[in-house]
Amino acid sequence: MHRTTRIKITELNPHLMCALCGGYFIDATTIVECLHSFCKTCIVRYLETNKYCPMCDVQVHKTRPLLSIRSDKTLQDIVYKLVPGLFKDEMKRRRDFYAAYPLTEVPNGSNEDRGEVLEQEKGALGDDEIVSLSIEFYEGVRDREEKKSLMENGDGDKEKTGVRFLQCPAAMTVMHLAKFLRNKMDVPSKYKVEILYEDEPLKEYYTLMDIAYIYPWRRNGPLPLKYRVQPACKRLTLPTVPTPSEGTNI
Repeated sequence: MHRTTRIKITELNPHLMCALCGGYFIDATTIVECLHSFCKTCIVRYLETNKYCPMCDVQVHKTRPLLSIRSDKTLQDIVYKLVPGLFKDEMKRRRDFYAAYPLTEVPNGSNEDRGEVLEQEKGALGDDEIVSLSIEFYEGVRDREEKKSLMENGDGDKEKTGVRFLQCPAAMTVMHLAKFLRNKMDVPSKYKVEILYEDEPLKEYYTLMDIAYIYPWRRNGPLPLKYRVQPACKRLTLPTVPTPSEGTNI
């Protein structure tokens, strides 16, 4: 059975914090030459008077160091998802700033730069948040293609049948969801209930929050999951080999 290992956020801090300000990355920006990352405002301010990386002293650029830095959206998304409340606090700070200085020009003009993006729109989830999901029987790739062909020809029923909707805590695991379905459908113990996202089986230890972060679900509808019932694998028992007694020829 797979064992999950919980890691404290403090163990990840060296990879999530800016060496210049000591805080978590905000608008994470990476130096192209050495791949060290910093807050955007921190590294831009630093490179106004320096041409070398503050961590490894590699030369960023001979004359225009700002040309050798890039916004790292993937890293920033990871930081927001790992640090509770950081995204919400940052959005509030930006809204307060532009409310106090309404004539200030927004750098990129985006809603996120103005602090007008909600956590739900960003895809951030908390352990205690309720997730809406849909669950339906997995038909398989071939059956789904045949059904799609029938629908395109007007011979199939366009309405979805057998879809159920649930509301579950984000911390709920795939294993618990499979147990719920087993009890609900009275599935015999000799069969295994497997949960899938699209055509990919999910690990039993995944939580709904893990699925939301790993797969491209944008929270514009219920989390679409599927299930299938398969025969459980039988455990093989090895025959016991008799121990030869003394004086017995083999």
